[in-house]
Amino acid sequence: MGLATPAVTAILRAAAAAPSGDNSQPWRFVVRPSTALGTGGFTIEFYYMPELDHPLLNAEEGGTLIALGAAVENARLEALAQGYAPHLTYPESGPVVARMELAEGNGALPRDLTPLREAILRRHSNRKAYRPEPLEAAARESLIRAAAQEGDNTIHLVLIEEPEAMRLAARALTTMEEIALGNEALHRLFFESISWSARDNAAGKKGLYIKTLELPPPAQILFPLLKRWRVAKLLARLGFPQKVAEQNAKQNASASAIGILTASATSRHTYLKVGRALERMWLTAAARGYQMQIVTGLPFLARALKQPEVARLFTEAERARIKHAYAELRTHAGGDEPLLLFRIGRGAPPAAVSGRRAPEVAFA
Repeated sequence: MGLATPAVTAILRAAAAAPSGDNSQPWRFVVRPSTALGTGGFTIEFYYMPELDHPLLNAEEGGTLIALGAAVENARLEALAQGYAPHLTYPESGPVVARMELAEGNGALPRDLTPLREAILRRHSNRKAYRPEPLEAAARESLIRAAAQEGDNTIHLVLIEEPEAMRLAARALTTMEEIALGNEALHRLFFESISWSARDNAAGKKGLYIKTLELPPPAQILFPLLKRWRVAKLLARLGFPQKVAEQNAKQNASASAIGILTASATSRHTYLKVGRALERMWLTAAARGYQMQIVTGLPFLARALKQPEVARLFTEAERARIKHAYAELRTHAGGDEPLLLFRIGRGAPPAAVSGRRAPEVAFA
């Protein structure tokens, strides 16, 4: 029997449904026959493609690796549902970031993971305002369990739920928007990452589909004009970026909690584990009727500033604001590195979702 079976197709479809920065989908997969874990088995190799993510917001290739970690977690859940027993290994270098050996016929999806697997294709980013209601105790506990790596305490979840703390964290995060609307390099990056047409989105084109930004009517009119740097530069002189940042901070704080995934140090494997933890939490949230949005550009930008070629793109005042905001986030993270942040709450469904292209797959 060939390797392009319905089960393999389902596993790869689940992997490609993972979240990625600006919908970059920075992966490809190679499927090989394998007898390492018994006859009838096969191996999926997860190749990462950091060139699809902008280096300015992909410090240490962390954004790409987090996306691959989420893809691995989705594939693991679907493999179990298809009756395979997945065994994962993580090469320390090279383009293959994970190998999943799948032995035929001796796997099973535990009952408590069934809702997560069923939520894989229903999990979407939602940038709308959420209802400012407390996180349910059962949901909080399930998120904490979902974030935990078995036998591993290097990744930690911090949940900010007190309103004033959420307000401060939300405003620190929107320093990213404030800088982006007044800095030419970030302005270009942001507007180049927008997918403007429904046709391109349906085809799974890389980029944030404009309707997923959930812009209010006045902003929908102004937004196309902001593509022009001369317009954005003029508005920056009038204090427009600060007003946008303050408004977005209010929306980000309209949630049940702001979550932070932290680590004491970063590495290739750490980012992969963050991605797996993120996806388990997001699927857990979706299964419980919660919405989520990743709001993590500021931490990546702050880490990227350590590179001289990045730092020179910003003024001294901009660098100071970025570092101050990052210090605020580190305070909420207990001093650890805030690797990824998200907001979670209940609200109306998103107006639109990002499309996915068919994943690049090779059968060896």
